[in-house]
Amino acid sequence: MTQHNPYSPADDPTWHLVVEGFDPALEPTIEAVMALVNGYSGTRAALEEGSEVSRPSTFIAGVFNLPDAPQAAELDEPITELVVAPDWSRIRIMVAGEELRIGHVELLSQRRVLDLRTGILEREWRVCDAAGRITHLRSLRFASLDNRHALFQQVTLTPENYAEQITFEALADGNVANQNNTRNIEITGTRALPDGALLEARTRDGSYRMAFATHAALRTSADALLDGEPIVDDQQIGMRWTWQAEPNKTVTMQKVVAAWTSREVDDPAGAAATLLQQLALTDDVALFRSHAEAWAARWQSSDVVISGAPATQQQVRWALYHLIGAANPADPRASVGARSITGERYRGHVFWDNETFVWPFYLFTDPQTARALLMYRYHNLHGARHKAQAFGYRGALFPWESADTGEETCPTFMLSSGERVAVLTLTEEQHISSDIAYAVVQYRQATGDEQFFLDYGAEMLLEIARFWASRAMLEDDGCYHIRTVIGPDEYHEHVDDNAYTNVMAQWTLRQALHAATELESNYPSRWHALSTQLDLRPDERENWQRVADSLVTGFDEQTRLFEQFAGYHQLKEIDLTGHDNSVATIDAKLGWGGMQKTKVLKQADVVMLLFLLWDSLPSDVFAPNFRYYEPKTTHDSSLSPSFHALVAARLGDLPMAERYLRQAATIDLDFTREGLAGAAGGVHIAALGGIWQALAFGFLGMHPTDDGLRFRPHIPAHWGALQMMIQWRGSQLRVTAQADGAVEILVESGNEVTLAVGDAAWQTVAPGGVFSA
Repeated sequence: MTQHNPYSPADDPTWHLVVEGFDPALEPTIEAVMALVNGYSGTRAALEEGSEVSRPSTFIAGVFNLPDAPQAAELDEPITELVVAPDWSRIRIMVAGEELRIGHVELLSQRRVLDLRTGILEREWRVCDAAGRITHLRSLRFASLDNRHALFQQVTLTPENYAEQITFEALADGNVANQNNTRNIEITGTRALPDGALLEARTRDGSYRMAFATHAALRTSADALLDGEPIVDDQQIGMRWTWQAEPNKTVTMQKVVAAWTSREVDDPAGAAATLLQQLALTDDVALFRSHAEAWAARWQSSDVVISGAPATQQQVRWALYHLIGAANPADPRASVGARSITGERYRGHVFWDNETFVWPFYLFTDPQTARALLMYRYHNLHGARHKAQAFGYRGALFPWESADTGEETCPTFMLSSGERVAVLTLTEEQHISSDIAYAVVQYRQATGDEQFFLDYGAEMLLEIARFWASRAMLEDDGCYHIRTVIGPDEYHEHVDDNAYTNVMAQWTLRQALHAATELESNYPSRWHALSTQLDLRPDERENWQRVADSLVTGFDEQTRLFEQFAGYHQLKEIDLTGHDNSVATIDAKLGWGGMQKTKVLKQADVVMLLFLLWDSLPSDVFAPNFRYYEPKTTHDSSLSPSFHALVAARLGDLPMAERYLRQAATIDLDFTREGLAGAAGGVHIAALGGIWQALAFGFLGMHPTDDGLRFRPHIPAHWGALQMMIQWRGSQLRVTAQADGAVEILVESGNEVTLAVGDAAWQTVAPGGVFSA
């Protein structure tokens, strides 16, 4: 590789996230917020040379380990967790024997910039050691979006006022552990390669092998190579250079890394060595250009432009950056964990957050990724069947927490004050299966991918419906009930007939019945094969219909309210004025037992149901339910503000919608807040997906229907306009809505599209055409 500086940052500050200085208390949050992500790997933005508070962690999507013992005191069983992989970007610099490391030397200045446009992290810092020697450093890192197995690092070093011996080490360090000090990998070998060195490792439970191959070079400003010596130790590989430095004479280290695991290939070491050879021969300008072009293509299909609100614009682009980098369209056996691939919170497990909050972004900007994430659920259907059977039900009950195997990974018990406490979400929060069914139906509607429906989607729908039919019980009142559950609002346990759970179960049963009828009529051979495989008999479908027709929903015809669960209206009212969840969540203030006797809510529950089934519900239910439940909600969950922004925008309450949008956007970006708002354990990826949905479905007012796309926008006056890129049934749309109500939709490519605005009639627009209203 030759020495160049191909990177030039974007001039527009809404494409940048900038952090000045160094605050040890905020460093773990900054590491997550500025992480390098490309869907395959995530590398936290830890200081390359390390510090007392740095947690340099790289994660590979889908690589988990089951430890042989509980990882922490509060657990009484080992839990599968996302593995911290080797630290590929570590450096060590010695000047006259003194290490240039924050905490060991004085930090004079530091500035870090995450370029959202290109996924590049740039850092510039100056340090002064005890002898008064000042060193200026600048680093640049990226995880390629063009070749997701390729990683790049560049560091320049300039001695400002001294001539001394400098030693520089560029390392890939396998001596790593998760934050709980569990060592989930063991190094199985290190060796030199013709172009660098190779480090091999495996997870301790033997599930996966991984390989990191590195090549590094150090050049002077005259592009002369400095001689170095390879480092091939038991736990690390890399290069070491020692030279006599001169004042203001700059040197530049460039490193490329190839990373593969046995999830993708049988021989990760061979794949890493082969790719490293290619990378070592590739000009760094070409590496950067291909990476930047991949990002440009992705932004072309997903960017959001808010004309008159630069702060919101920057926040939204940061959210989109992490959404783009959270998933890999080429990997149908990994999904998006609750903190993406930026931190260890929730051990990297996948929750319902993915389908309900994160996944719609991919559906309408990158359908190939949306399909891959649904295939993750299909490939893990066996785990959902196992869980349903273990609980005494039929069909598929998807795990509340899942990792790589499809089996339930939620802990059964936690230790609290030395006592075993059951984790009730494992046994009682079951709406996740309906959330996945909803995504299956959404995907077919938005993409027209009939093959997915025939091969995979229909089977998932039928098995989920089978679960709900066995879960609901017919009682003496002639109605079916679903008792002892937890809804999305997790502040109330052991509740009966949760409205969200029951109505979504009812909807799922009806969708499955429709799918069965359609298969039987239009695809008889597929229906015969699938119904035989599942042993699905006519009397079972008849039972589904009975359950759907007689399932309690909690809806009151007179008040037009859904009662969140049976008995909710009789609970105690609580005034939430002044509640600040950055100080303490409401359960900490009221106590868990006392809180459950109140109407206080953790997050959107019925409000979320309103949005999901908006076009299936009477128009006069939205405002009464929103106005009833909104004041009772603490938003102690990061999932809550975005959907409140969405529904408030649909109802035309723009001041409230903007307030909730800001709250969602600053959950991770307000570095002065900790608690709920802190991103130290990884970014709140569901909140970021919720931001996109608030913009698309709320402010832009997008309503996907079987007939086409209808828009009912509500744009704040000071925004001027909102423009979003939307993919729909194979077509790329550029949708612009003005604050004055005008809408323009350009069909950039693809097929003809059926569109409407407000209550107007449908219009068909050909590719290249413009729809105006």
